[in-house]
Formats: sequence, C-alpha cells, structure tokens
Amino acid sequence: MKKTLITMAAALLTAAPALAEEIKISVGCPPVDACADWVYAEDLATSLRDAGLEATVFTGGALGKDPEVVDQLSQGLLQFGLTNFVMIKEVDETVLGFVAPYMFDDMDHFFRATQDTESELMNGIRASMEAQGIRIAALTGLGGTMGVFNSAKPVTSVADLDGVRLRAIDASQIELFQQWGVQGVVVDMPEFAGAVQQGIVDGYFNPPVVALIFRHTEFLTHYTDLGAGTPFRSALMSADWYAGLDDATQKIVDAAVAKANANNRVWTAKAAENEIAGLKKSGVTVSSLDDAALEDFKTRSEAAWDVLMPPEAVDAFRALAEATRQ
Repeated sequence: MKKTLITMAAALLTAAPALAEEIKISVGCPPVDACADWVYAEDLATSLRDAGLEATVFTGGALGKDPEVVDQLSQGLLQFGLTNFVMIKEVDETVLGFVAPYMFDDMDHFFRATQDTESELMNGIRASMEAQGIRIAALTGLGGTMGVFNSAKPVTSVADLDGVRLRAIDASQIELFQQWGVQGVVVDMPEFAGAVQQGIVDGYFNPPVVALIFRHTEFLTHYTDLGAGTPFRSALMSADWYAGLDDATQKIVDAAVAKANANNRVWTAKAAENEIAGLKKSGVTVSSLDDAALEDFKTRSEAAWDVLMPPEAVDAFRALAEATRQ
C-alpha cells in the first residue's frame, strides 16, 4: 500500500509541471477596454484559468518591446505575446497582402479569409513563423477599416487631397500615396504630432482607433472613411512551449485560443460601430465617399498592390479575396 502511494505521488509530481507552469501573456498597451490586445489577452487568460491552468497577463510592455517579446517566444521563455503584425512581416512579407487597401471589403471579409478558410497564403506564413519557433494564434482585429485623417480640410475625392501631405510608414506607402496624387513623408509615430505642428505633414492613413487612442483628434479635425485596408495585430505563441505540452493541455490551449479569436471578431465589429461616433464626439468632421470617388480610390490603390506586397502573391490574394467574398 505504501509503495502504491509513493508511486502515485511520484506520478503526480511528474505531471504537475505542465499544469503548474505559469502561462505568461505579454501585452504592450495598458489594461484599457479600448485596447484590442489587452481584451484578447484577458479573454485568453480567463479561458485558460477556467480550465485549471495558471495564466497571467503582463501589460504596458512589462516583458519588453515587440522584438524582445518575439525573441522570448522563439526561445520558449514566454508563452504568448500580442504584437504589431510587423513582427510577422519581418519574417514573411506575404502578410502585407492582408492589409492592402481594398483587397478585402471589411473586417468580416478579412476574418473569413484568415480564420475560416484554409489557404496556401496563411499556411505559408504560418510555416515561415514556425521555422522561427513561433506559432500564429490569430491575426486579430482592432476596429474598423482605414481612412485618411488630416488637419486641413474635408476630403471626399482624390482631387480633394491636392496639397495634403500624409505621414508614410515606409517607401511602399509613399508609392500608394503617389497613386492617390498625394505627397508622402516618412515620419516615425512618436514624432508625428510635432511633424504636424511644424507643417511637415498634414495627416496620416490609419484606422480611427489610432487617432482616438493617441488623442490626435485634438489637431486632426477631418477624417475620411475610405474603407481602405483591414488593420490587424498578431497573437503569437511559443512553438517550442506548445509542442512540449501533453495532448490534454494542447486541447485546452486550442480551445482558449479559439474562444479568444471568436470574441475578438465580435469585439472588432462593436469597436468599428463606435469609432465614428467617437470621432464625431471628439469634434472631428467625418466625410464619406460617393460611388464614383470610392471606385477611383480603389482603382488607384490596386495599382500599388505589387509594391505593397510581394508581387508574386497578388494573384493568390485576389483569388482568396474572391473566394471569401459575400
């Protein structure tokens, strides 16, 4: 009997680490409801805890900036991280096709393409990341589609952009702006407010949530709802850590990720509904496009697709978008 008890105790001790190990989830933003990353992380942690695992969300970049988070994930030192999708782009630029203006009609279309449909595009991106020791849990939404903010005037057509200078992320975005007939200037985000005050740029191309979170609505008084581009973040996990879990724990993690993904889709839709009202409440003039102006923006944007993503991927993205369009 004594021998049996000792054997059982040893078995429990052997099995314990898989369940007892703290699952750390890194988030760069503070714990606020407006931050999609934090909401996703809390959803994930709650499901893991409900299933008997120990999970903790670390906010405000407590575990490092995105490159440091990715490095820890690849080494198995960190289990989950919510990051800018640029962390994927640095490994596989194919992911840029998912944010290309007018490739997908809206965020629902984006989710159907990335979560509901198996494609060589997503499988290839996943494989590229796994080769770096990282699994993609999801490409997550953060609100509505992208538009143009500026401090000068209402914009309801390409012609209205004449004389407006937009902050560009990189050279490829400058190419997009050139197709729109707009001058782009590469400016780092921390320097953006100063660049507007100094007259270097007049605005930027971003989803509404960016202006709301950073309070740029204090000086970006005009927004045009272009519906151009589906912005997203990335939920990443350590491939080595996941591979080391037993089957039962992997199923718990899979279920928690699936629930967090589903909740994020609902959250994204609600956030998109509230953003325009939030802009108006902040004193921003919101403009929309008529059918002719929208078609003009679409045609001009498509002309830049082979610069905004690897040119060999354009046809595959067109096919995926068409297959998932409703």
